[in-house]
Amino acid sequence: CCAGDTIHDHDLALAYVLEHYPALLPSFAILPDSSKEAVLFTQARMTFNHGWFVQAEGPPGAMLSPLKQALGSAAAEDLAFYFLHWVTDLSG
Repeated sequence: CCAGDTIHDHDLALAYVLEHYPALLPSFAILPDSSKEAVLFTQARMTFNHGWFVQAEGPPGAMLSPLKQALGSAAAEDLAFYFLHWVTDLSG
């Protein structure tokens, strides 16, 4: 993202604020670094779209490649937290 860009995805918009202006979200700013990384993983670094996967809205390679990449580099806790994030997204 660059200054002046419009961000249409709410996760990416939140990630931008978390990365560039963390003081605007005091509850995030006071987290330990490891917890901040877990939150940032769910918002910006995990590009797997579980909604597309569940609803079969894209080709398997395009949907599963980001998940495969994340499985190789992410901590198990980060993946678990991502799926908790996904469930909360579903609930509205």
